[in-house]
Order: sequence, then C-alpha cells, then structure tokens
Amino acid sequence: MPTLPIVKTADAGQKTGGGQRRLSLPRLRVSVQPAPGRGGPAPQYGYGAGVWRKPLAAAPENLEAFPFIIRQIQDGREAQGGRDVLDGRDILDGRGGRPVTGPDAGPPVVLDLPGGRPPLSPVVFAREVLGVELWAKQEEVLIALTQHRRVAVKAGNGLGKGFCAAVALLWFIYTHQDSAIALSTAPTFRQVRHILWRQVRRLYRPAAKVLGGKMLDTRWELADDRYAMGLSADSADQFQGFHSPNMFIVVDEAEGVSDEIYEAIESVMTSADPLLLLIGNPTTMTGAFRRAFYEERRIYRPVTISALESPNVQAGRVVIPGLTTANWIEERREIWGGDTSVYRARVLGEFPEQGEDTLLPLRHIEAAARPNHIVEGEVISPNPRPAAEGRGEDVTLGVDVARFGSDRSVILRRRGDCVEDIQVLRQVDTMQIAGRVAAAIREFSPEQVCVDEIGVGAGVVDRLREQGYRVRGVNVAHKARQDGVFANLRAEGYWALRERFASGLISIPADNQLMGELAALRYRYDSQGRIQIESKDDIRKRGLPSPDKADALMLAFLAPGSRMRLWT
Repeated sequence: MPTLPIVKTADAGQKTGGGQRRLSLPRLRVSVQPAPGRGGPAPQYGYGAGVWRKPLAAAPENLEAFPFIIRQIQDGREAQGGRDVLDGRDILDGRGGRPVTGPDAGPPVVLDLPGGRPPLSPVVFAREVLGVELWAKQEEVLIALTQHRRVAVKAGNGLGKGFCAAVALLWFIYTHQDSAIALSTAPTFRQVRHILWRQVRRLYRPAAKVLGGKMLDTRWELADDRYAMGLSADSADQFQGFHSPNMFIVVDEAEGVSDEIYEAIESVMTSADPLLLLIGNPTTMTGAFRRAFYEERRIYRPVTISALESPNVQAGRVVIPGLTTANWIEERREIWGGDTSVYRARVLGEFPEQGEDTLLPLRHIEAAARPNHIVEGEVISPNPRPAAEGRGEDVTLGVDVARFGSDRSVILRRRGDCVEDIQVLRQVDTMQIAGRVAAAIREFSPEQVCVDEIGVGAGVVDRLREQGYRVRGVNVAHKARQDGVFANLRAEGYWALRERFASGLISIPADNQLMGELAALRYRYDSQGRIQIESKDDIRKRGLPSPDKADALMLAFLAPGSRMRLWT
C-alpha cells in the first residue's frame, strides 16, 4: 500500500491543501477493528474522543468508509510501531454494529492520537458506552479512580454507590485491552450476587455488543487473562492465585469485611498498576474500612457522600429516580433522631462519634480542611487569600525536628488561625534544617518560632541562636502550665488544639497525611487523673508513622504563655 499523506485532526468535513480530509476527535464514535486473539479473532474496541487502541479504526457519525492512517504520538514524536494503515472495509458502525459499506470516500484521513495510557475516562465511558448519566458525587468517585491507587467511599443510604462501583468495574476491563482482572467482594456471596453484580448485569445488557465477552451470574470474561468476577469474603483463600499487571479490587459493603480479607486483598495489590475501591456505610468503630479515613488516610483518596447532597434533596423533587429524597431523610430524623449514630451513618455518611480515647473527631478535622489547595511534592500551599483577610495577623512557625531515620522534619507556617504552608524535609541534618528555618524567618518575619528541642532539635535551636534569631526551644515533656490537669506540655498543647477544632477556630490544608495523623491521636488519664497524649513511640507500636505534621501544627498553635525556653 502506498504511503498516505498525514494531516492533523480538525473539524470533520473540512478540506486542507491537496483535498485531504480532517476529522474532529470529539465527533468520533465507537470503532471496531478485528484482530487476532486467544482462540481466534477477537474485536478490539476504541470509543470516544482521543482513545488509542491498537489496532484501531475510527469514523465520525454518518461517514462512509475511507482509507486513513493512525499515528500514535508520544512525547511529540511518532512512537515506533505506532502507525497503522487501514482501509474502509474494516470500519464498523458503532450505533448498530453493522458494517459501513460503499466506496472509499475520497482522500485519506490521518488521526494523531496521544500515546500512553488510554484517555477514556470512566465518566465518558458511562455516558457514551453505557448510556447512563451520573450525578456529581458519582463522577467524583470515578474521576478519583483515574488519579489515585486507593479510593475509599463512605456514604449514606440510597445514593448510588453500588451503581457507581458497577460502572467502574466495567470501565476498568473495557479500557484495558491486554491482561486485566477485576475482582469484587462483599461480606456474603448473596451480597456479591444480588447487589453489585445485579447492577453490573443490568448495565452490561444494553451495551453487550460494544462491551463484548460473555456475561455470567458473577463473572464477565473476554479472554483467559481479561475478566471480572465476584468473590465472597468468607475465606481469605478466595483471593489466592490472581496475577495480572492490571488489577482492580472492589470491596462492597466494606464496613462488614474482616481484616483477614483485607490482608488477603493486599497480597493481590502487588501488581504494577493496581486499583482498590472501598464502598460502604460508615457504621463501625474499628476495622480496615474505618482506618482508610483515619490512620491510613494518607494512602487513600477519601470521599464522603451525604444524603443531603442527593440531587433529589437539593432540587426538592425527584430528579433521579431511586436516589434518596427529602421525605426519607425527614422520616429518618423523626425515627432515629438527628444526633444519633445511626442517623450520622445512614444519612450523613459519617462514622459514629469516636471512641472515648480519640482526641479529635474526624468531622472536626474535615470541617477545618480548606479546599482548593495546590500540592507540589510534599509542600502543601493554599491558594492565595484576599489581601484584606491576612492583613494584621501574626505569623508563627512550628518546627518538628526528626529524631529517627524514618521520621520527617516539618516546618509549618500559620497566619492567625490559618495554616498557610507545610514543608516536609527528609534525610537532612540539623544545619540544613536550621538553614530552612532561618530562610522562613527572613521571608515572613514571624512573631513566634517554636522549635521542638528534644534530642537533635536542640542543635537546631542552638544554631539559630548563634545566628541571632529569636526562637523558642520547646520541650513538650516538661511540666504543663496547668500541671494538675495535663501530664505535660504536649498534652496541654494538643488539648488546646482540640478546642480550636471543636470551635472552628482553625483552618488547615486538605492534606490527607496531616488529617490522618490528627485523627489517629489518642489520649488517656494517668494515675493522677491528668490528661496524657499517646507518645510517638506508642503510635509507632500501632504500626503508624510518626505524627510529625501534627506535632508541628501543635507547636505552631502553642500558647505563648506555655512553659518554654526563650533564646535571644
């Protein structure tokens, strides 16, 4: 076949020099190109704007067959082996699956498609392939799966979380043309079969020709190494033997799945590109599902869906049949009461109030987290505030210095009640830390600088003092100002932080690591009846990282009148 001219894509039907056609990617519809597969020919599908599947044929709606070239572009260059020349006889019409017939429709067309991971988003997949519309929180969950390895969703009743998980399962297998396995589980096989997989089968049937494969009761198979299946969570052995470079695990009714099963799931999460989706009602006080929103929050993208956010509630009428309504919420409020644990879990999508030893309720932490923060590496910076908002407010630095190799040194800056910046330093010596603090002092002229002086932190304080900076060396193990109430200064500082969160007098970045550290803190009473905060060593014994960001936050908000050493 002779070499065909190559052009950029533009609006469908436009002519370029030489009479070449241009096509608009947004107008592309489903396309199918037969290709060899296991056990005989198997169709390869591409769908929507900018989708790359090799081999691929594509055509805009109502256009007859034509010859064209597809190039796979990666880093601005044509990828090796990324060019296919196809003729119109291989193009199928995506609307009904019938072949497009007729003579070649003029000069060839070239589609330049991006290389790398297929760009078909689950939201577009739901709309264009499955023909369903999602509401905002469902879209949020699906988009999160394209950006995070682990997503945890706690939701009230009747908000379509199972429907969302079914869409995600079909999307994952459909968009991975090579080896891919999706596993779903729930506490009982009845739940697997009659909740999530009922939704999967219902979504599959209208799109069966496009999706392909064979759909069974709790299994969808396209090839020996490309399938989805449902497993019960009654035995960890169920999860043995699954290996694929692309793994997706969906845990439905996640609050009822035992830690033993979660450990088995982790053994499956060792592939190169795994995804984990947890969905459930937040009804438990312990377990892996709850930890995803507390101690392990730093590795998850947490999503909360309240019944108050339902489109039916927001509109005051039924917009989406089947979703929670305002009448249902009012009934539950009358029956359960608006301040009960069951109302919080089943309506608001919130866990029951924490145990007696939890220092900070998660809802207080989440309420203090401000949206729209820019994350660059490990520096969390808020979007700029209006100038008037920060005018006249003092700046304070809190510095937590690492004592062990796995710990991090943290420099936290606040202006008034608002945390403006968190810098995390790894594997740096005391001189480097002192240099970073000195730079922050010169730039922001803080009213107060509180540095943890326990252990190597004393070296940072000494170096800053030698350079003439006014800093406060804080030993949180020292006696509290109210030593009859608090076991030490650390307990007094954290209790003051607790009161700030409870009264809404603090604003922090939406930093999952900081929020997880704060939510994991516990307190107890010593033999003299004084409040004592769990030590860093005890936190590590629970298998959690050192709360370095949380400690820096506490130092930054430590009252000036607290017991401190003053260096001048």
